[in-house]
Amino acid sequence: MPDLAAMLIRRCMRTTEPVGDRCAECRRTPLAGEQMHELDSGSVLCELCFGALPRDRRMAVRSDRVHASERPLAVVPRAA
Repeated sequence: MPDLAAMLIRRCMRTTEPVGDRCAECRRTPLAGEQMHELDSGSVLCELCFGALPRDRRMAVRSDRVHASERPLAVVPRAA
């Protein structure tokens, strides 16, 4: 008989894989809140790899913030 607990854990791990882009340079999955930069070549770089580019090549076509879920979270100021 297959181990039901192990099967459920494997299934859950597959469903929690990050959805979205990985950095084209380092292949790292970006963290929530991090900026991803798309270059004119079509490659998408994380903030770290984008910052390591020479200044003359640091021209992003688009920059997007990575969200924690499909819906952007609201950010409100804290009460004083």
